[in-house]
Amino acid sequence: MDVSAIRGFLFDLDGCIYSGSQLYPGALELLRLLHETDKKIMFVSNNSTDRAATIRAKLLDMKAPAENSTILVATELVGTYLNERYGTLTVAVVGSADLIAALEESGHLVVPLEGTEPVDAVIVGRDTEFTYQKLEHCGRHLSQGAKLIAANLDLYHPGVHGELVPETGSLVAAIQSIAKTEVEVVGKPTAYPFNRALSLHGLLPSECVMIGDNLFTDIQGGLDVGMHTVWISHAAPLSGETGIAPHKTVKQIAELYLDWSELVTKTL
Repeated sequence: MDVSAIRGFLFDLDGCIYSGSQLYPGALELLRLLHETDKKIMFVSNNSTDRAATIRAKLLDMKAPAENSTILVATELVGTYLNERYGTLTVAVVGSADLIAALEESGHLVVPLEGTEPVDAVIVGRDTEFTYQKLEHCGRHLSQGAKLIAANLDLYHPGVHGELVPETGSLVAAIQSIAKTEVEVVGKPTAYPFNRALSLHGLLPSECVMIGDNLFTDIQGGLDVGMHTVWISHAAPLSGETGIAPHKTVKQIAELYLDWSELVTKTL
């Protein structure tokens, strides 16, 4: 991979750029370098709780150059995915207030999960208030023919102290255990978020690199669409044990800044 020829840099967020409210060492320096050399910076996240504006404010508070960066989050991608594939739908939602608002702004009719009105789809995002009753309501809607659509299938994300924070995929697994239905996934590793990022900037996959800490979403998704990939391993087991082979592996994002600082500036 000739990094000086790369035009688009796609980053995951949690576990890649930051953990909680703390940037990883080297992340700020790398982002500033790419910004100063007019590279396209894109953040592509399976976050299904927050919206892009919230994440942009968080990055700016950390002094990251994110004023004009593209931020694609599953919270908002679900609505556009539904529009492109099905048109406007009537949906019931397991997820955050921001997920509901994003769906409504995309033109979809959101009805109460506990209601009896027929729905076209049950949308599932991360829901920190998920209950037995919500599981029961999901099963009822799905048994009546509603589609099951997940923002992502991540089982967890890393917490500030390394703890495992349950994610959307954990809820989907519970719902599927009673509904016995297929699930459509919007976020990584499906091609949808990657292709949307490419189309927004008129880039080819071969001109981009996907950088992330999750082999199964960031790296597999990037490989599937033909992008270069960099895995931030955080000293995890070798990727060969999974059958997924990133183009480059580093333990921390700081290594990328050290490796790329001279090479990237060749484009100046």
